[in-house]
This record gives sequence, structure tokens and C-alpha cells, in this order.
Amino acid sequence: MHPSGCIASGCPFLYLYDDEETGTRYMGCMNKVFKGEIDVELFEQAQRTRHGYGGVKMTGMPLPQCRTTVERAYDGYGEPFDCVNPGFFQRPEPEPAEFDLREGL
Repeated sequence: MHPSGCIASGCPFLYLYDDEETGTRYMGCMNKVFKGEIDVELFEQAQRTRHGYGGVKMTGMPLPQCRTTVERAYDGYGEPFDCVNPGFFQRPEPEPAEFDLREGL
């Protein structure tokens, strides 16, 4: 999950708040697509570097405007490096809204 994409897309679920004790400004996601709250000053400093802030762990379902990537764990090609989980790149099914024991297990 790339927080810079939240800013670029003008995501309405991105929020900012100021810590009254320290004066530090933080940003986060109201939908908890990522859980962590990011220090805005450190984020802006990182964005000015060659590599930018980078990604954070996605903890919720991404929205259509969310910018996400999957990074390879190992650098290599061929059968030993092929994905053995055929559903890995498929979008997960949303969880049912309710769990009702009358429907059976």
C-alpha cells in the first residue's frame, strides 16, 4: 500500500490530525486499508529523496483508488521462483456481512 497514492488520488478517507502534546501531524486511513499513522513531516522528507516514502503493510481491503504493489520476495526466474499459489493474484472475496448459525456450517 502506497500512502503517496492516497494523496495523489485525493482519497476522501485519508485523514490528518495534530497531536496536541507534541505538535506532530499524523495521517492515516479511515477505512484502515493501512493501520499505521504516519508522521507527515517524516513522510514529506522521505518523498523528497530518490526512493520516496515507499509502501506500508496493507491491513484492510483496498479501495479502487488505492495504489498497491506486490514485491517479489526472491530475485530470480524459472520454475523454482514460480508462484505456487494460483489464487495469489486474484482479488479476495468480501466477507459475508453476517454470520448466521441457521445457515449451517
